[in-house]
Amino acid sequence: MPTQIERLLARLDLQTQGTDEFIGGSGRGGRGYRERLYGGLVAAQAYVAAARTVDVGPVHSLHLYFLRPGEAGVPIHYEVDRIKQGRNFQVREVRAFQGEKRIFQMMASFAALTPGVEHQDPMPVVPAPDSLPNRDEARGKPDWGEHPIDIRTDDPWGERSEPNHWIWMRPTQAIPADPILHTAILIFATDRVFMRTASLPHKDAGDLTGASLDHTIWFHDEIDFTDWHLHAMHSPAARHKRGLSLGSIYRRDGRRVASSAQEGALNFNSTGNGLERS
Repeated sequence: MPTQIERLLARLDLQTQGTDEFIGGSGRGGRGYRERLYGGLVAAQAYVAAARTVDVGPVHSLHLYFLRPGEAGVPIHYEVDRIKQGRNFQVREVRAFQGEKRIFQMMASFAALTPGVEHQDPMPVVPAPDSLPNRDEARGKPDWGEHPIDIRTDDPWGERSEPNHWIWMRPTQAIPADPILHTAILIFATDRVFMRTASLPHKDAGDLTGASLDHTIWFHDEIDFTDWHLHAMHSPAARHKRGLSLGSIYRRDGRRVASSAQEGALNFNSTGNGLERS
């Protein structure tokens, strides 16, 4: 029986249909909150579709919009537009459809790697991942061992009241030495727990039943996702049933490889019977 990583890799192996058109979808493991299509999977597949059309260098930024809830088990049609085709920068627009409905849109920019000045904020000091429990196992989720990404944290339930959260994340087994796949699986992983950060100061409002609205990642380095990466998150603001969270992604050796941002709809079930998205 295929492992969850093998299933995820199969989902990222998009079928080509015509020029700059690809077919993807979910299947087991592709479901998120309330059996909807997991947004991280759509983002990862859209990135793969864009990356297959460029030859300039790795991705340096993604801007994603989740337009409608997707349906798990229904094929997704990705259309890629070559917006800019330069020697140092290439830009792609990707539109994702299920039937006639556009469920997702992405702008992706790729650039040649050129040397220049460098600086970064230091990585937060947190416990090592090997000393921490798997978040899903600690939360008592019966299928915790079936997830393709191992997530570790010292606060599985998000009991802190300040809008700060962090997780260690790593694939549950080795993945092929393909930089596109390493980046795609990191993108897949960044959608976990992100919106939860904005809800932490509002636990008295009820159970979170929100959804991602948009998601952005800036890449500062090429991605090698063979080891643990720390995703440190902070929510600077929430208002009008929307919460913004910002993230910093570091390799285990402290090098910052990406920055992230997500705004989500913050809906709370005051009866206490709601479902938490992640």
